[in-house]
Amino acid sequence: MPGKRARRYFSELERGLIIGMKTAGWSTCHVAGQVDRSECAIRNCWEQWTREGTHARKTGPVATRKTTRREDRRIVWKALVDPTVARSTIPADVSVAIVPQTISRHLAEANLKSKRPFR
Repeated sequence: MPGKRARRYFSELERGLIIGMKTAGWSTCHVAGQVDRSECAIRNCWEQWTREGTHARKTGPVATRKTTRREDRRIVWKALVDPTVARSTIPADVSVAIVPQTISRHLAEANLKSKRPFR
């Protein structure tokens, strides 16, 4: 895409510089010229500082794992031993309480494709 630029994130140093310059009374336009960023990016960084009192980047929520590594290996092992086993029956065989989508994700991570038994 011709007009699409890759997103560049601020480093901690850049965020500190922006906040320092804005605190010293510099204009948004002047700060943008000094750190080679857009005025909108400078404004967003400054607004986050004034609103939250922090310049750290927000990290999204990380989902907690429902299975241990040992249980993951048992799930994959079960699928390797019996390739025709249904993904809905694996949690009962391995004694973990997870949904079939999780089973599919674990098998995909192990590069196992779904197999259908012949009639």
